[in-house]
Amino acid sequence: MVTTFLKSGIKITPQRVAVFEALESLCHASADEVISKVQEKAPYISPATIYNTLDKFVQMGVISRVATDGNKMFFDITPTPHVHLCADDNSFIADAHIPELEQLIADYLPRVQIPGFHLSKIQVNLVGRFEGNTQEK
Repeated sequence: MVTTFLKSGIKITPQRVAVFEALESLCHASADEVISKVQEKAPYISPATIYNTLDKFVQMGVISRVATDGNKMFFDITPTPHVHLCADDNSFIADAHIPELEQLIADYLPRVQIPGFHLSKIQVNLVGRFEGNTQEK
């Protein structure tokens, strides 16, 4: 965590450490889930501070936002490119590392000219129904 902060130029504070640790334990979480997790250990940290910290982490590239079909926003502790498997009821997200799909997209999109559009990020969400136990979120 310290290395992540130093590489990103983020000042280390107790509040930022608490938010980052909550995200590490949750993997994919809504702001409300992060707030609940942080306040279990540090009830003095306000929701506004947590929202601001999440925004700062996104701006600095430490985490990313993942929007689901139902417009529920999740925060992802893994900012590097990868595919998300999203439950169609918006209750769950899991990482899927599918190198062939990621490479196919990375190879194809630069060759396609979309007038007036400049690609800044590729985010792939596969939506479906999970079977069995879905412990990771």
